[in-house]
Amino acid sequence: MAVTLKEISGWLDIEEINHELSDEKIIFGAGDGDNTQAYFIKTKENGDIFDVTMQIVDENQHFVSLKDKEHAGKVLEFILLKNYETKFGTWEYDPADGDVRLSVEIPLEDALMTQKQFNRIIKMMITDGTNTSAKIKHILKTGEIPADDTEAQMLAMFSQMLAMMQASNAASSSDASSESDGI
Repeated sequence: MAVTLKEISGWLDIEEINHELSDEKIIFGAGDGDNTQAYFIKTKENGDIFDVTMQIVDENQHFVSLKDKEHAGKVLEFILLKNYETKFGTWEYDPADGDVRLSVEIPLEDALMTQKQFNRIIKMMITDGTNTSAKIKHILKTGEIPADDTEAQMLAMFSQMLAMMQASNAASSSDASSESDGI
């Protein structure tokens, strides 16, 4: 077995991360009162696959869902940008329930996970989870990506490029139809 939940629980104890261990998973929370996340660690295939997932928790202690939210499209655009920027961990959207989550799944097969690897993954998850979940909540509330953010600048640039491409395509179509009208 490449890694066990009991080993991982011991590593969380060393890092002084309060958690709950069951036969199926480890659960812990991070963040502050306004920005909280729930983390779920599982092992699959007898420990050959390590899986950690973070879900954003709202002020009512429910998972944040995009279902029936006015600004869901902006959040999806934002998490696609986050996936482009990070390369480690994947922001996911579940259309069945509207959940948005950050996930890292690593096939270990015959390799052993080390405490150093685990700590790096968990620290990245907590940092990215905390920073990005606050931005997602802001976007859901306002429909705007924070203006001082690099993400906002990148998305604005992408939007300008898309508008230019659409204008160019419209002009090309117009020119083609003018030429065929003149025949």
